[in-house]
Amino acid sequence: MCALLALTWTAALAAQQPTGTIRGRITDNTTQQPIAGVTITVGNRSAQTHDDGRFTISGVPAGSDLLRARMIGYAQINQPVMVGSGETVAVDLALTAQAIGLSEVVVTGYGQQRAGNITGAVTAVGDSQFNTGRVISPQMLIQSKVAGVQVVDNNDPGGGLSIRIRGATSVNASSEPLYVVDGVPLGNGAGGGLSAGRDPLNYLNPNDIESITVLRDASAAAIYGSNAANGVVLITTKSGGTRQKPQFEYNSSASASSVTRLPAMMNAAQFATALNTYAPARDTLLLGASTDWFGLIDRTAYGQEHNFAVTNSTSDMSYRLSLGYLNQDGIIRASSTKRVSLGLNYSQQLFNDRLNVHTSVRGSRAVDQFTPGDVLGNAAAMAPTQPVLDSSSTTGYWDWKTSNAAPSNPVASLTWARDHGTTWRSVGNVQAVYRAPFIEGLTANVNLGYDLARADRTTFYPNNLAAQVRQGQGLLFLANNSQTNEVLESFLGYSPSRSYGPGRLSSSRSSAG
Repeated sequence: MCALLALTWTAALAAQQPTGTIRGRITDNTTQQPIAGVTITVGNRSAQTHDDGRFTISGVPAGSDLLRARMIGYAQINQPVMVGSGETVAVDLALTAQAIGLSEVVVTGYGQQRAGNITGAVTAVGDSQFNTGRVISPQMLIQSKVAGVQVVDNNDPGGGLSIRIRGATSVNASSEPLYVVDGVPLGNGAGGGLSAGRDPLNYLNPNDIESITVLRDASAAAIYGSNAANGVVLITTKSGGTRQKPQFEYNSSASASSVTRLPAMMNAAQFATALNTYAPARDTLLLGASTDWFGLIDRTAYGQEHNFAVTNSTSDMSYRLSLGYLNQDGIIRASSTKRVSLGLNYSQQLFNDRLNVHTSVRGSRAVDQFTPGDVLGNAAAMAPTQPVLDSSSTTGYWDWKTSNAAPSNPVASLTWARDHGTTWRSVGNVQAVYRAPFIEGLTANVNLGYDLARADRTTFYPNNLAAQVRQGQGLLFLANNSQTNEVLESFLGYSPSRSYGPGRLSSSRSSAG
């Protein structure tokens, strides 16, 4: 519903850099048939082929670059291209079918396994496959990336997004999956319902995420029990890498978001004609105004984001320390979110690399301004001939005051009502993996973690708003929710290397409170 414009500030701005366009067609090298859904990338510009195999990438900086065409089941092609200023370059490519390798390592509930050894419905998405552009929530990284997984927006930037794995699973209960971040299952108590942060992942900076794995079938319940009834989303954050010198990373972005499509509504003249023709008895709605209600409640939403990280690693140690700041307005007036996040990943190899200790700690503070009431529904229900202002009203805004079924003035609600909250959250754990010296492939694993959250929320509707006048009183709702979850799990893993291939025999014991 929103068109996102991301502007990335680098050390050298090239605001007037000449650009060109690349167009082409992708076909199968064997059948000569067009291939749809091929991802074409040139620098930081990308596109996907349509049903006829054609694609267009505009705004490509002039000069030489490398065009990449990739799709699952085909060998990737890297094609050098030269683009002139204002020039359109034609590039037609033929992809060769290639068997999909099964040696990819994916994260599961009890460590990592090779994709070829997994029989359940598991999909892993790495950082190279994440969605790019304006991403303010972790769920946006895999939007449209995993089959059977829907990412649903609720229009509030602080409210976040919801993930639905194979659709809604209950009529009156939550359909949200279980989220596990670096081995710690997240509780939804202080992060849902009437509390301040309705998205349990709102504390997590998308820039810190390395991979997201979705467990979609019943095998997830074998590890996480009934909490995994709606599926499991495993999130792994970035670490310090291997054997590299200290590196400093900084990126900053600014964005502008606006509504691209609205419901087709009658203007005042069309509404008056229809009312006089089909419902002349309701001429009390014809008050002489010409109001675009949707135009009064939406806006161009601006945002900015800053991320800083330092990484370092040696032969037996690695760490990554990150700091992030987000300030994002919502496209509905009065809605916004601000988030400050801090994260640390530290790994240490001990006893000749037989003991690996990994520590992950993350914390954030988010301040959210939510859209009060049914603003969108009221904007759709108000007649375009009804005015916005009324000098005789105590609020200064026109509104129905006699019928409980009548819509309320959405502009008045956005002006007078308040719905805001603050969420503090910290999630961390210590994982230890010991490789037994007497049996090759035998490991002992211990994971000790915590999830602390506090959410404060204030909702206020004054008694002079129409909806409250009908009820005879105003509304003030104060919520102070907190939660503390601990997790302690231990298990043995056995992964011997034999000529017949790898195997795994695991016995586990875990407890959580």
